[in-house]
Amino acid sequence: MNAAERKVKLQELIATKKPCRTGIPIMYHGVRREFDAYEIPLEYLVYNPYNGRIGSMVKSYERQHHTINPEDPQDKKLIEKFLWESKIDANKKTKERLLREHQEKHGIVTADGSIIDGNRRSMLLNNIMADHNIPFNEKSHCQFFIAIILPDDANKKEILALETTYQMGEDVKVDYNPIEKYLKCKDLQDAGFTPDDIAQMMDIKPGEVRTMLSALQLMDDYLDEYDYSGMYTQLDKNEDSFLKLDSALKKYRAGVPSMWAYDPDADVSDLKLIAFDYIREGFEQTLFRNIISAPSAKKPASSFFAKEEVWGDFRDRHFAITDAVEEYSVAEIMASNQTDLSRALKARDQQWKLKVGDDLEENFTLSLDKLNNHADAAKPLQLLIKACQALEVVDVTQESFQRDRNIRGCVESLEEFVTKFKGILGM
Repeated sequence: MNAAERKVKLQELIATKKPCRTGIPIMYHGVRREFDAYEIPLEYLVYNPYNGRIGSMVKSYERQHHTINPEDPQDKKLIEKFLWESKIDANKKTKERLLREHQEKHGIVTADGSIIDGNRRSMLLNNIMADHNIPFNEKSHCQFFIAIILPDDANKKEILALETTYQMGEDVKVDYNPIEKYLKCKDLQDAGFTPDDIAQMMDIKPGEVRTMLSALQLMDDYLDEYDYSGMYTQLDKNEDSFLKLDSALKKYRAGVPSMWAYDPDADVSDLKLIAFDYIREGFEQTLFRNIISAPSAKKPASSFFAKEEVWGDFRDRHFAITDAVEEYSVAEIMASNQTDLSRALKARDQQWKLKVGDDLEENFTLSLDKLNNHADAAKPLQLLIKACQALEVVDVTQESFQRDRNIRGCVESLEEFVTKFKGILGM
């Protein structure tokens, strides 16, 4: 059934059937109006593939395969799969409740049957009707979706506003994946809504909207860097790292007083790329801040980037590690993995991590020790004790102790420091 046919069916239903619920107030075209809800046969409806709950999965799939058509039977099954997998445990419970207690909350559909609010419930009703283990007399009520049918004058902007208000404002029974909220903010901004408008629809503060839009741009930059443009499922659970990085980059680009003379473009760009690599590596978020955090008066040695003496060596070692790695391009992987591309791309990340992980962590540890030494620079006794303790555990019996030229250089440096310190102390 196409859009025109669904529209005719819904108009016939309004003309011939009594509403099952009346006087439902919603904001429509900026005015509070009352609408009626009807029992709509499921076959009169189509899913909204850009539903806020599954936006990241749909956009990722479309980037990798084709534009989803909700009228196509195979794409319909795909949307149902995405909706089911978005919250499996919650879906199982809601399915049982729909079967036992019927549909308590109405949905909203357009004049041609596209679901604005209620994609998940409609999917579960379809799931129940397709479940041959449930006797028909127990599930007959599930062949209908109770919903408001909007007038024909609902434009795209009005539909987006209603969808957002009901899905991410009032309808919070099932939590959304954080990335879905970011994508919804961007869709609304692109449709012409201001941060204040979006905040009101999503029941958050305007500042949060601006933060999400800025962080999403950084996430897009991250995806572009690894040739994953539009593949939002590659972001996994890294929201906190992107928020921290976005905040730090803004500070550095604006200029941080009492820091070394870094270039707000070139040096900050290096920081961004290195931070991306550590996000891709899956680095512990509590340690991640040691790479990026902006300094303060109380904590001038807040991160590697905050101290030029630490940053230079850390940066150079990092790029030497990552530049030496070769991996299959995304185009090559897409050409050879048509069935489960998402898994193949995650495997690409995992292989990259196996190649660089140990070296990145070693570089981090070396740099963290150096940073801590800068932080403790005003505590000479503690640093000398730490150095002595480190020397005590050097295994001089190893063959490499005598053969490694770098060890001889380190010993000579130690001798120079000891001579220098003795001279200062008058020894």
